[in-house]
Amino acid sequence: MPIQVQVITAFLLMRERAVDAVLRARTAAADDRGELTGNVIFLAALAVAAAAVAVVIIAKLNSNASKVPG
Repeated sequence: MPIQVQVITAFLLMRERAVDAVLRARTAAADDRGELTGNVIFLAALAVAAAAVAVVIIAKLNSNASKVPG
């Protein structure tokens, strides 16, 4: 088989693989499965962080309140 035919065949094969990869990436990006779980975990982490900040603030306020003479 002439080298030109081999090069063209290889080029077409690589082009087809690239197009398939792009199509798979697009369908994977459009797939929203798992997005809800990720959002729930993120919101739960934010809630835990907010509760920790609230505990620290309340502890500081109680500490400072106990120092006030009265």
